[in-house]
Amino acid sequence: MARKVLSKRKTKRDTTPKIVYLIGILAYGAWFGWGYILLKFSPDSLPNRLLFLGGFFLALFLTFLFLFYQAGKVLTSKAPSVVFYPAVRRAFLVGGFFFLLGVMKLLGIFTLINAGLFGLILLLTEIQISRG
Repeated sequence: MARKVLSKRKTKRDTTPKIVYLIGILAYGAWFGWGYILLKFSPDSLPNRLLFLGGFFLALFLTFLFLFYQAGKVLTSKAPSVVFYPAVRRAFLVGGFFFLLGVMKLLGIFTLINAGLFGLILLLTEIQISRG
């Protein structure tokens, strides 16, 4: 009777990284934390305003990271590691855009033209990085 031995080759699986689920849970927590900051801290002092903006950035970053990853996975059907890093970059740009808009508002230099030009700069930066 011959013995059968399984091959030692590893098969490549196209599975979702477990960190994506953690990011989704952290996004909910970040929004909860931002709501807590919104309701419990007085907006009179500058550190509280910066804490508010930091919580808002974190919530937007994690939410858009999850959304960009899922959208990239569905639309491109590429490997998870290939889709994850552009999703991180895009989520960081979106979160940073709204964070810096808040900083511009705090400094009193926010106008629609400034916001539009800043958004256009970030969009063109992302297009240039994505092209290679």
